[in-house]
Amino acid sequence: MTAILQTATSGKRPVPVFLLIHGVDGVGKTTFASQAPNPLFLGLETGTNQLDVTRLPTPGSYQEFLQQLTAVRVETHNHKTLVIDSLDWLEPLIWAKICQEANVVSIEKFEGGYGKGYVRALDYWREVVRDLMAIQRRMHVILIAHTLIKKFDDPEQLASYDRYLVALQEKAAALMRQAVDCVLFANYKVKVVNVKSGAGGQSGKGKGGTDRVMYTESRPAFEAKNRFSLPFEMPLDWKNFGAHVKAFYAPPVTDPVPLEPPPAPIIPPEPTTNGGTPNA
Repeated sequence: MTAILQTATSGKRPVPVFLLIHGVDGVGKTTFASQAPNPLFLGLETGTNQLDVTRLPTPGSYQEFLQQLTAVRVETHNHKTLVIDSLDWLEPLIWAKICQEANVVSIEKFEGGYGKGYVRALDYWREVVRDLMAIQRRMHVILIAHTLIKKFDDPEQLASYDRYLVALQEKAAALMRQAVDCVLFANYKVKVVNVKSGAGGQSGKGKGGTDRVMYTESRPAFEAKNRFSLPFEMPLDWKNFGAHVKAFYAPPVTDPVPLEPPPAPIIPPEPTTNGGTPNA
């Protein structure tokens, strides 16, 4: 019988990417996903109508959505990326499923309320994650979400501040952030400059706002993460993103070991005259 520890492996294991991208409206999240290799959009929104991409019909229920995921997983196709656009349009399908099973008019009424409906929703979100992770074995998975601005009470700070967050119910958002390899925050890059105001004061004015970028690490203003040692700020472009992921998995380049220098040649002594010392 093979010893269990002999089955252990080491080193990085290149696998398709599983990522979530959220950001402000119109910044280009769907366009970013459309640049991925041969994408298939599971279209819960109309954001792909102006893009030349392949899309499935909009599912009318959570069950139809699962059927489409199963088809992507088991049927033969040549697509290399699955795009869910968007998670916050999938969430109402899950809530409707819960209301139907409990015969209530609102998820807030599930089993008497007190947030029990949102806890129940996690069971369905976990079902979605399991299917998506199975799909990830053969293709990239991109989850698109809108963003919302919410006041955050940081326990390490005396004052609260606003953050861009994934526009899902809090428990569901936390689950999806944990499941993926990357959470990317997309936004326009805006530079604030000081301008003079009345009574000698100054105020801020935004400039720019045409460059579209994505951030790969969390900051007080937004949530993000990555497992690929990505730069903190990147252009909102799949080609650039993919190149960094490939570089992360590439074997390290080691400098060649320098050869030992050849030994110095032995110079014979100059001939002597009459057995004396060498000529100067």
